[in-house]
Order: sequence, then C-alpha cells, then structure tokens
Amino acid sequence: MSRRQRTILIADFELPRGAVTIEQLMAMPRAGWEHLRSQINLRRREDRSRPLARCRICEGGIFIRAQADRESHIPMYAHYPEVSRTCPWYEGNNLRPDDARAAQYQGHQESALHRRLCSTIEQLVQADPRCTHTSVNTYLRSEIHKRGRWPDIFADLGESGRFAFEVQLSKPFAPEIAARHLHYDAEGIALVWIFNALEHPMPQGFHDVVAMQRGNAFVFDDEAETVSIERETLVLKCFMENGQGGWREPRLVMLDDLHTGSGRSVFVEDCRSKALRQRCKEKRSRWWDATKLARKDRPNSPEYSHHFEDVWYDMKAGIPGLGEWERDFWIERSHRARAHAVVLYAILCSVAHSAAADRPILHITKFCGESAILSMLNSKLSGFEFKHCASLIEAFVGATSLSGLLEKASLHRFIAQAKQTEVQIDQDHPLWRVMARLFPEVLDGLVRAELADLGQLPDWASPRLGGRTAAE
Repeated sequence: MSRRQRTILIADFELPRGAVTIEQLMAMPRAGWEHLRSQINLRRREDRSRPLARCRICEGGIFIRAQADRESHIPMYAHYPEVSRTCPWYEGNNLRPDDARAAQYQGHQESALHRRLCSTIEQLVQADPRCTHTSVNTYLRSEIHKRGRWPDIFADLGESGRFAFEVQLSKPFAPEIAARHLHYDAEGIALVWIFNALEHPMPQGFHDVVAMQRGNAFVFDDEAETVSIERETLVLKCFMENGQGGWREPRLVMLDDLHTGSGRSVFVEDCRSKALRQRCKEKRSRWWDATKLARKDRPNSPEYSHHFEDVWYDMKAGIPGLGEWERDFWIERSHRARAHAVVLYAILCSVAHSAAADRPILHITKFCGESAILSMLNSKLSGFEFKHCASLIEAFVGATSLSGLLEKASLHRFIAQAKQTEVQIDQDHPLWRVMARLFPEVLDGLVRAELADLGQLPDWASPRLGGRTAAE
C-alpha cells in the first residue's frame, strides 16, 4: 500500500466519546468535526502525555487534518510527528507548525496591510474613554508565571475587561489557535480574532477560529473602519453562521456586545450550541409528534399506529442493520420490532420528561405518585419484553438527573437479574443506535461530550450528586 493510501481507520477518544471510525468522522457536519479538532488541539497544549484521541493500532496521539477538496474540506486523522513510524496506518511526515509558518510567510512575518490594521485598531480602541492602556506587537508578561505572548493589539478597558486582538490575513495554524485560547483564558484576557475579509472558500485555519468563537467571525473592513471613526470606538462586523453552511446578514458590533465570560470563547451569539441543541431535538420532535397522533388514532395500543411508519422508515434508512434486526426480531419473538422500539422510546421519554420537570411524567403504564418512575422501570425490567434492554436503560437513567434511582434496591435487583438472564444489546446494536439518535444528549458520547465542553448539557441530562431525585 502506498503512503498516499494509508489512513487511520479508527481513533479511540477518551470517554464518553469512545471509538470514532474514519467513516463516522467524514460523515460529521463541519461543526462536529471542527469541535473535535479544537478539543484535540487544546488537550495537546494542556498535556501532551494524555492525547484526547489515539490511533487504534499504535495507540499514539493523533489529530484531525483538514484536507482541501474543491470548495470545502475533508477531515482526516493523522499521527503526531513523535509517534512510531512503524504503525501500519502511519501516513508519512507532517510539516511542523514552525516550518509551515516559515514557508507560508517566506520569512516576512508581517505585511504592510497587517501593520496598518493593527495601528488603526489600536487608535480606535484608544478613542474609547474607558481605555487605560494599549500596545501593538509588544510582549505581554504572564500573571501566572508562564511565558507571555506577543498579541497583535492589547487593550485594557478597565472594568470592561482586557482584550487581545489577533489580526489574521493568512490562515492561522490549529495548534497555535488552541495555544492562544488556553493562554489568554488563563490570564483572564478576552481573545478576539479579526479578519480583514472572509474568503471563499475559507481556509481551514479560519474555520478553526470560527469554531472556537462558536460560529462567529469578526471582520474589520472599510465599512467597520468608517463606523468606528464615527462612533469613536472599535466597531467590528460580525458574521454569524446560519446553520445551513452559510452566513446571516452581518451585524456591526462593539466590544460591549461581546460575550466574554464563557471560558475560552468570545462571541456575539453562540450559534454552534444553538444548532447542536436543535439537531438533538429534531428527530425526537418528529417521534413525539407521531406519538401524539398515535394516541388519538389508537389510544389503547398507540405503538401499532401507522403514524410511526415514516419516522421508522427514516431510522432504517440511516442506521445500518436496523432492517435486518427488524426481520430477526419478528422471527425470534413474534412481535413487531417497530412497536417494541416505540414502547422503549416511551419508557425513556418518561425518564427524560420526569427529569426535566422534577416530577413524575409517565407515557407508559398507569403508575402514579412520587415513586411512579421507579415502579414503571421495575415493571418493565421484570417482564420478558425489555430485559435485553437493561444495560441501555441503566446507562440512560445513570446519565440523567434521576441517576439516584439506580441506588434503589428494587431497581438494582431487577437490572442485575435481567443481565443474568438475557443477552444485552450494546452501543453497536441497531436498537441502541435508534435511541441514541432520539436522545443524543444522553446516549451519543460525541454529542454529549460536545455539549459538556460548551457548558450546554441540559440539566435533565446531568447526573445529580446527592440529594433527593425527582420521581423517587
């Protein structure tokens, strides 16, 4: 096999992400793999000895390389330079960031346009009456006893905060982006990347910056400069992702419009988290709509309603092996697999809705009272029909604010008995993957980790430590 044909086929991420194949990586939306890329680079800067992702064969640290493809980019895994070159998936030498930077700039680290933009931005910030100090390309000492940085522009606006502005005319490199965000976050300084224009297609380095700024791109062009002069303060043009691969109409924003208290990110609107939450709810909403129609259609047995046909067909089209499992399930159990999945969905919905409302809300069985959820789970796991789903139900409950239910002796006993008497479905089973599509905040390790990274994991999907749990 030639060097160009080699690629890393499986990456093992720290849990809860777990294994991610190259096919899964390449099928991800740009926002998804860019977030992974950013997190890998941040970990690399924080602790090289603990890579976030490792090659399945050699266990060496790997990163995500963006390979240009016409007007877009394809994410590919690549080994870090220090890993063993004897790995069968080793793809060859990687250009080190310092060498790549030297080649890009050809020895000229700063252009005339870059100098003019830095000088202009500094003057505009100085016009703000809150500004107490500015500098351009000046060494900024660290306050935490580490090496400092040379920000393009530094500005201290007193109680309004301290800012480091990086003017990017050529693509920045992913490791450097991560390093700067980590450094300035630790120093309590808001880092803002500024472009002069948004190229099309945009270099991957620009995409990496947008990913760190949660779908925001800040541009300082002629219009922004004119308005800045009029208002006597720095004004930037903010482009925000529209969730469809493009941009909304840009907004002119001032420093007061920026959210700077969200860790490493500075943004006007968190477009990435909003889009991710929407994707989480999309399929679940369709199933819930089908559930409401099915209850009217067949109130005594809604799981057999024709209203679930479309959503089930959609799942079969997107989950390999689901059609085969549906056929085998009928042969083995003489029961319709779709109806079985619908009831399991109702069980998990009961847990999720109860966790969100902090009170029992059941969509299956007629138990009532404060212990309704516990009684419902015990009932379903003590019967034959859902014993093979005990591990899934245990994992689901344990990842929600109702995790305390797993400490109840009765539920603990029924789960243990189910595991002893029935072969359990696992994360690779089509039925588990159906539920992961419907409840990604809980069962999809990649989505759950990304939400947690962004501080956007919903309360109902967060285990509660100690105290009384809802619906006990």
